[in-house]
Amino acid sequence: MMRFAVIGAGGLGGFFGGLLANGGHEVHFVVRGRTLAALLDTGLSITGGFRAHLDRVEATDDARTIGHVDVVLVTVKAGQLPDIATQLPPLVGPQTIVLTMQNGVEAPDTVAEVVGREHVVPCVVRIFTQLEEPGRISHHGGAGSVTFGAWDNVETPLIEATRAAFEGVGISAPEPPDIWVDLWTKAMFIIPTGALGTLSGQPMGEVRTALRDELSACIAEIEAIARARGVRLPPDAVERTLAFVDEQPADATTSLQRDLMHGRASELDSQAGAVVRLGRQVGVPTPRHDLMYAVLSLRERAARG
Repeated sequence: MMRFAVIGAGGLGGFFGGLLANGGHEVHFVVRGRTLAALLDTGLSITGGFRAHLDRVEATDDARTIGHVDVVLVTVKAGQLPDIATQLPPLVGPQTIVLTMQNGVEAPDTVAEVVGREHVVPCVVRIFTQLEEPGRISHHGGAGSVTFGAWDNVETPLIEATRAAFEGVGISAPEPPDIWVDLWTKAMFIIPTGALGTLSGQPMGEVRTALRDELSACIAEIEAIARARGVRLPPDAVERTLAFVDEQPADATTSLQRDLMHGRASELDSQAGAVVRLGRQVGVPTPRHDLMYAVLSLRERAARG
């Protein structure tokens, strides 16, 4: 049995934490407000391809009451990381690992500034879960996967044990040859499709056909940043990403599109905004992301009032 702390209990945190707790691991949720009340009052339920119900859930809004754990799962959206920074240090002992599960590429660095790079394990999540209401999570589609690896790509016994814990509850957790390649490969897919889909108001099928040249150019901007940062992407990374886009359902939309459409807080800043910032850091021009980020920032502010 391993000791986990899960920061957040939304679609990802509630799903992974619930499955791990149901599988016999000690799991503590760090949440607040309505989510904390729901977990303490009615427990946690997962429906869909995976099913679990926990009548009793360990949850708190103060990580200091938990103490050191083996593994911290940071599952809040990237924009919420500054809000939870003070909750991390009380959980992190000398050997603790902290999995960053956010979309985008800045989260590992952001969390490393708080707990130290030696504790941070970058993570790429490929699964579709949804928060129906506090304490109620639905799972859709296939089993999905959670891919993670040490900052320096050197496997440790604790990372191996964490991998086994996920596998033990039915979640594929492959060991990547290079986690940074996985992280940037996902970014090359989600950031351009999200931004172009939101700007155009069109689903994946239209974006990849009517806007294919722009899509390719946007992917290439991110590829150039990754290479400038030393990420060893394959030579045909752009072509592979386009091929992956072509495999997606034509009517698919992104979480960024859905969030901005409904006036919810989005990951615009941690996606397109990150491309702009990181491009400037390494001297890579990002004219398309500069424009998309500026326009969509106006739309986000208008949508949220």
